[in-house]
Amino acid sequence: MPPKKLGEIKGPFIVWLFITLYFVIGNVFGGSSKGALPSDVTVSLVVNLLVGMAIGWGVIIAFFVIFLAVWERRRPLREIFSNVGLRRKGSVKSVLWGVALFPLLIVIGLIMQMLSSFLGQIPSAASNNGQIPVWYLWYMVIHSFFPVAIVEEAVARGYMLDRLMPQHPSSVPKALPAVLLSSLLFTLWHVPSYLMSYSFSTPLVVGILAGNVFPISVVLSIAYVRARTRNIIGLVLTHFLLDAAPIILLLA
Repeated sequence: MPPKKLGEIKGPFIVWLFITLYFVIGNVFGGSSKGALPSDVTVSLVVNLLVGMAIGWGVIIAFFVIFLAVWERRRPLREIFSNVGLRRKGSVKSVLWGVALFPLLIVIGLIMQMLSSFLGQIPSAASNNGQIPVWYLWYMVIHSFFPVAIVEEAVARGYMLDRLMPQHPSSVPKALPAVLLSSLLFTLWHVPSYLMSYSFSTPLVVGILAGNVFPISVVLSIAYVRARTRNIIGLVLTHFLLDAAPIILLLA
């Protein structure tokens, strides 16, 4: 009997389909958030940001937790988090592999920066005076860690890649079909929000997804496989640094 190239398919596909459809619906009916940002932080502004975060990510988190509780019969929450890689065991090895492959991720980012000049200017949020408010930069740094890095890594690597892999632990060649498929699914669920964010500029969106999101996902997935710990802590930190580094440079 030939060895299996993939493990479980149905569960990861259900999760991916829900997230993708949710982002499609959210971007179609949620309206555009473009426009000048206020310079000062107010109570109503903080409330609006928290409500927006809850609507944008709270539904996904709730669905994911309920899905794991029903589909995999995981109880309680601690077991659910542990089974998507959010646990102490193996954290050091996970971080070390994230650090080891971080230079490769930087190279991918630099190549994307060079290509962006041919694809078009990436828009940014601005205040009434044409500059990005400092509070918004800090908000984006926090947002890059939670919910973005934690939730995306828990779903993409801790769940989808982990379940698609035919065996644990696995070598990179044996896990490659799962790595490529999970990275493709991870890339595709970004399409709706990227199209909206970049004003439906198809060449720009395709360039970012194919030249940045997909290869970065592949590298993070390889780090997950090589660590052999089923732990995503290192990937969460790496993902966060990749997203937050440009913002932190602006703050500096």
